Amino acid sequence: MTRLTTAGLLAAGLMTAPAAAQPLTRAEAVSRAVAANPQVKLSLEQVAMLDGQIVQARADALPEITWSSVGLRSRDPGLLNSPNFDQFPDEFRTALNPIPANAFATSADLRQTLFSFKLGKALDAARTAREAAALDVERARHATALDAIRAYNQLLFALEQERVIRANVDARERHLESARNRLAAGVATELEVLRADVDLENQRAELQRAGNDVAAARAILNTVMLRPTGTPIAPADTLAVVPFTVAFEEAVREAIAARPELESLRLQEEVRDDLIGVAAADGKPRFDLAASYGFSVRRPRNLFDLDYTRWSATVTVKVPIFDGWRVSGAVAQARAQRNSVTHQIAALENQIRLEVQSAWDALALVDRTIQAAELNVTQARRAFEMTEANYGLGAATPLDVIDAQQALREAENIRNQALYSHANARATLQYVMGREPN
Repeated sequence: MTRLTTAGLLAAGLMTAPAAAQPLTRAEAVSRAVAANPQVKLSLEQVAMLDGQIVQARADALPEITWSSVGLRSRDPGLLNSPNFDQFPDEFRTALNPIPANAFATSADLRQTLFSFKLGKALDAARTAREAAALDVERARHATALDAIRAYNQLLFALEQERVIRANVDARERHLESARNRLAAGVATELEVLRADVDLENQRAELQRAGNDVAAARAILNTVMLRPTGTPIAPADTLAVVPFTVAFEEAVREAIAARPELESLRLQEEVRDDLIGVAAADGKPRFDLAASYGFSVRRPRNLFDLDYTRWSATVTVKVPIFDGWRVSGAVAQARAQRNSVTHQIAALENQIRLEVQSAWDALALVDRTIQAAELNVTQARRAFEMTEANYGLGAATPLDVIDAQQALREAENIRNQALYSHANARATLQYVMGREPN
C-alpha cells in the first residue's frame, strides 16, 4: 500500500510539474503565428467564398435542367356554368353530368442563356476578385509575421536586459563582500558597507522589474501565437546583426511592385472595370432558350407512350428600349467606384514611399550606431574590471566602482537597444518592401 501511494504521489507530481521551455526559433514563432492567426484564417475564408461566387457566376452560362411530374384529379362543371345553359334542350341538359377526371404529366425542362453581354464580365469580375482576396491572405501573413518577429525580438531584448541587471547584482554582491572584508581589516567604514548593501538591494529590485518585463514579453509572444500567455519559451535565436543592404530607390521600386495591398487595389480596379460592363449589359439585348419535353396522359399506363408526347421550344429575344435611365445611373455609380479605387491606389503609393523612407532611414541609423555601441561596451567593461581590481587593492573608492559599473550597464543597454532596433528595422523594411519579414 505504501509503495502504491508513493508511486501515485510521484506520478501526480510529474503531472503537475511545470512544462519545460522548448527551444523556439524566430522562424518557428512566425510559422506558428501565421498558422493560428484569425485574420489569416478570415482571409482564407474570403477566398473560399469567392471561389463559390466564381462557380455561381459560371452557372449563369450553363443550362438549367429540371425534371417535374404532376398528378391531378379534378371535376369541372364546364357548360353548367354557361350563361345560356337554360336555352339548351331539356334532354341535353339532363344528359350533362360532370364527373371527376385524372390527369398526369411528366416533363424535362431546359433553360439556357444563348447570349448575354453580362455573363463574361461577371465571370471575369469574380475571378479577379478571387485573385485580390488571395493577395489579402498574403498581406495578412506578412502583417502577422511582422508582429511575431517584433514580439520575439522584444522577448530577446527583455532577456538581455535581465542578463545585464543580473550581472550588476553579481558585481554588487562581490562589492559588498569586499566592503565587509575591508571593514573587518579596518580599512573601510560601516557607512561604506551600508551603502554597498543598499545599492545591492536596489539592484535586486531592478532585477525583479526586469523579470516582470520578461514575463510580459513572453505573454505578448504567446498571444501572437494564440497560446496561453504563461507557456514557457526558450528563444533559440539571439539579437544579432544580420546584414541587409538595399538602395533606397530599389527598395521603393520593389515596394510599389510587390506590396500585396497595392496589388490587391490594382486588381480591384480591374474588377470595377468589369462591373461597369455588367451594369451596362442590362441595357443591351439578350437571347434565352426555354424548352420542354414530356408526356401528358389521362391514364398512368399511357405514360411514356410516344402518342402522348408533349414538347415545346421557345427562343426569347429581349431588347431594352427605355428604362427611365436606370442603367445609366448604375453605370455612373460603377464608374465612380472605379475612380475611387484609382485614387486609393495613388494615395497608397505615396504612403508606401513614405513608409520605405522611414524604414530605410531607421535601418541606416542603427547600422551606424551598432559598431560604436560595441566599442563602448568593450571599453566600459575593461574600465570596470580595472576599477574593481583597484578597489580591492585600496586604489579606488566605492564611488569609482559604482560609476564604472553604471557606465558598463549604460553601454550594454545602448548596445542591446541598438541590436533590438536593428532587428525590428530590418523586419519592418522587409515588410514595407512587400517581402515576408524574417
